[in-house]
Amino acid sequence: MNTNKEAAPMVNTKIVLAALWIAHFLLWTFGDMAALLQEISEPVDNNLLLLVAVPLAVIQALMIFFSLVGKAKLMRWVNVILAVVFLLFNVGFLAEAHVGWEYLLGAGYLLFNGLIVWYAWKWPTQGA
Repeated sequence: MNTNKEAAPMVNTKIVLAALWIAHFLLWTFGDMAALLQEISEPVDNNLLLLVAVPLAVIQALMIFFSLVGKAKLMRWVNVILAVVFLLFNVGFLAEAHVGWEYLLGAGYLLFNGLIVWYAWKWPTQGA
């Protein structure tokens, strides 16, 4: 009987983090679209909302790129800090949720933020 088990190949942490940022960004975009569709009768003209939403979208897009090309030591902290910032935004979203799909969306946001923090925190100690 052969008891040697082959270890499953490890996925590069950079790819995992980029995939988590992509998933978070897609979920965030879906949430924005769903919220806008519910308020279709009233156009969004809140400049403060746009002033906050656009930079947050740009930050998520940049995190996808920089998670792949950035140096591990720096990107570890950038991922942890930004994921915690987004976690706070998402807790605020969840606190204002009114219908079931908003709670589910908020739970997804928190899950992806938590996974980003987890993988980024473990990053330097993982094998190559």
